Amino acid sequence: MISIRDAVVSFGAMRALDGVSLEVGAGELCALVGPSGSGKTTLMRLVNRLVEAASGAVRVRGEDVMRMDPAALRRSIGYAMQSVGLFPHRTVAENIATVPRLLGWDRARIASRVAELLAMLRLDPALSERLPGALSGGQAQRVGIARALAADPDILLMDEPFGAVDPITRRELRAELRRIHAETGKTILLVTHDPEEALELGTHVVVLRAGRVVANGPPGAIMAPGGDPFARELLGGAQPGLRRLSVLPAASALEPEPAPGDAPVLPEDASLADALSVMAERGCDRVALAGATGSLSATGLLRAQ
Repeated sequence: MISIRDAVVSFGAMRALDGVSLEVGAGELCALVGPSGSGKTTLMRLVNRLVEAASGAVRVRGEDVMRMDPAALRRSIGYAMQSVGLFPHRTVAENIATVPRLLGWDRARIASRVAELLAMLRLDPALSERLPGALSGGQAQRVGIARALAADPDILLMDEPFGAVDPITRRELRAELRRIHAETGKTILLVTHDPEEALELGTHVVVLRAGRVVANGPPGAIMAPGGDPFARELLGGAQPGLRRLSVLPAASALEPEPAPGDAPVLPEDASLADALSVMAERGCDRVALAGATGSLSATGLLRAQ
């Protein structure tokens, strides 16, 4: 879906990307994470030609982006950013309809799509006639995502989309993005400076440092013992082993022994970190998993890690 080969980007004397290669498959949610100035946003912007490489190749859907009309390319790719960027004098509905209008959709089709997206993002339909200044930060961020999805693009670029909201709203928006990704199967490239966010959302995580990729793969593999030390420290801090538990499914450590009748029952999609948290809070050493036979013990949990 997205292929970047040996990309070099410089801004004056500063080399922002130094021979970066990346493959993002269809339907992946690829999280780009790294320190400030590591090249995350520059790498993402290569995809819609907001940045152009001095050398190397960038292909989207198999086509060289340098052979594509930039405006048409950008209209085919959704783009959501931290600052939201809503037009202040246009209503919520008019903001969401921006790209469909440019593509020549008729009014009925636009109205139907706006209503569909308000429902998808769990926004009150009454908000459609409000101006952005009357929205909360979380509502504005949801409208920004709705606008990025309006023309139903197969690729969505997100540049730190949740960075300007409070922690509770941020958790809610993460959950919404996970749901939307699961429901739509869109290919998403997400820039974040938040290690927890990268591990929670990414099916594919890329760690950058000084314009180079230092780790690239599934979250569990990047956090595994023997992984790149910088990536493990960035994503896991002083406790990479505990952080790795959050990306490993509890189902991976199930044992045949049945759980006691009073054992806590975890959701079927629970992580090993969820299991450990429940064990610590309840003072037990074995939990059950909804819909599964067997159980998970504290010893099995540590062995799986």
